[in-house]
Formats: sequence, structure tokens, C-alpha cells
Amino acid sequence: MSDPPVPASVLRDFPDRALRWLLESNDNVRGLLLTVAPDLAARIDCDRLAHVPRSFVQETLRAREADCVLRGPYRGSDRSTEREVWVYILLEHQSDPDPWMSFRLLTYMLALWESERREQEERRVPVGARRLSPILPIVFYTGRRAWQRLGSLADLVDAPAELHGYLPRHDSVFFSVNGSDPAALTASGDPLGWVLLLFRLEDAPVEELAAALGEIFSHLEAVARAGDRERWFRLAWIVVGFIRHRRPPEEMDRLLTAATGSMEDVSRGREVEVMARTSAEDLIEQGKAIGEARGRITAKRETLLRQMRLKFGPLPAELEATLGELADVARIDELLVRILTASTLDQMMA
Repeated sequence: MSDPPVPASVLRDFPDRALRWLLESNDNVRGLLLTVAPDLAARIDCDRLAHVPRSFVQETLRAREADCVLRGPYRGSDRSTEREVWVYILLEHQSDPDPWMSFRLLTYMLALWESERREQEERRVPVGARRLSPILPIVFYTGRRAWQRLGSLADLVDAPAELHGYLPRHDSVFFSVNGSDPAALTASGDPLGWVLLLFRLEDAPVEELAAALGEIFSHLEAVARAGDRERWFRLAWIVVGFIRHRRPPEEMDRLLTAATGSMEDVSRGREVEVMARTSAEDLIEQGKAIGEARGRITAKRETLLRQMRLKFGPLPAELEATLGELADVARIDELLVRILTASTLDQMMA
């Protein structure tokens, strides 16, 4: 079986796209559920989870490209009935906690339900038979700042206590990697928990991280020995991406040695080294692309400023400084067109 293709954005936009790519594997979704909601994980048939295509969901959710939307069977407590359930994993990587997360999460849940309602309407399901599926919302936070709880809508609404009962309410699973006990991350025994341990060690001394990498890869070896090549490949790529993107370049050789030294299979160790070289090449290409883009923007800005000076004379210092920092290519292009018809500076900047 061939390895899954690694999109160019996976290591370039780490961890935003990388974690979503990791969770394209249902086994890794199961590992996440076992870590954050073990009681519910046993009720969801992860083998039959379907990843919902972006074309199905509304634009509200489509813009959240890093999030994961899945749908699959859920067995109730009586074990005799099975129903469909949404699993919505909101991947949050910003550094600071968001006090409005409960509101945002509700809008995403409503977008899912609206997509489902519209789909039933298009299939001409009788109105009396239409039902919405439950949603298991998971907020997966990897930022460095402490974030202990999401808060509720009641925290955001200026309402007296007697009106709180009329506010919409929803529970969610909130998982802060940095706020989790390391023992809790690895308690399920699933290798994903060991990989997530890396996020807690982002600022750890190199000696501590090197020791952890040896243990992490020893657990990944068990995945490879079990014959799950694809899962090993995805998890190993994430680990390599983490140390490549989140640690100083001068530590790379030492950390790679710690990782590969724990691996029984020498050929897999070489694969990890290849992954590291590939990710380094990707970063170099990314740097080149960013440099070229910045060069084009700088050239456009200089052209705009030169033409404006020629037409309107010396520009006000404040405007000169503002335009000198303008990085919006569409705005620069708009001004380059507008200068052809504007007769005064005020018309130009209106």
C-alpha cells in the first residue's frame, strides 16, 4: 500500500493544516476521542466515520478549512439502537484564548444543522419525518497560553439571572493540550496521545524533548509492527514537522538522532531522516516563494508611490508612510488603476 500524499500545505502551515491532515485517518480520530472523551469514543463507530466534503457544508464552515467534519454511527446506552451523529472538531491554534468561542461554536453547529435541513428538503423528506442529528463538538486547542474553560453564552449576554434560562445552551468537549496532564494524554495507550505530548514540550530544554522523542517513536514502532503503515507515516510526519517548525535548526540533528535511535527498524529510521530533509526543502521553497511575493509587492508599491508623486507632487508624510507599508495587493492594484482617472489626491484616496 502506498503512503498517503503529503499536501504541500501540511508542513508549510503547521500545525493548522497538519493536524487536519493527521485526522483524515479514522484511527487518529479514534485516538483523539479516546484521549478527550473516552466514554463517548466507545459508542462511536470510528471505522464507519465519513469525512464530510466541504461542498456539503455552508460557507460559514467552508471557511474553516482547518476543521474536521465527520459523520457516522453512534450506539445509544441501550446498545440496541444506532443513529447518525456529527463529530465536529474545531482546531484552534491562536495563541490567546477566545472568550467568544462558545458563540462561534454555536454558529458552526447551526451551519451544520442548516446544511442537514436543506439536504433533507432537497430529498423531499416529509416535513414530519425530518430530524436533525446530534453534534459532538470538540474544541481542540494547541495554543501556548493557559485556557481552562470555554465559558458559556450566558457569560456573553448582559441579562439578569432570571433570563438566563431563555438563552441557548450547548455542551462541548474542550481539549487544551497544554492544559492537560501528560499522564492523561497518554492514558489511553493510543499513539496519538504520545504525539500530542509534543505540544506540551514546545519550549522544553532540548534534553527533555530528545528523551520524549525516543519514547514517542518507540510507541510509533508498535503501530508499524501492527502493519498500519499509513497511520505510522502520518504520525511520523507530524513529529518531524513539529521539530522542524517549532525548534531551532541547530537542534535538528540531535533530535533526529534521539528519534531514530529508538527505532528497531533501521529502514524506518532512514525514512524519518528523509522526511526531515523533505520538510527542510519545503521550508526553503516556502521562503523563496514568500520572498518572491514580497518582492512583487514592494515593486508595485514603489511604482504606485512614484506615479503619485509625479502626478500630485510631494505626498503628505503620513500618507507616504501608510502607502509604504501597504501589503494588500488588491488595494495596490486598485490605486494603480484609480491614479489614471483621479484629478486630485483627495479623489485618488476617497
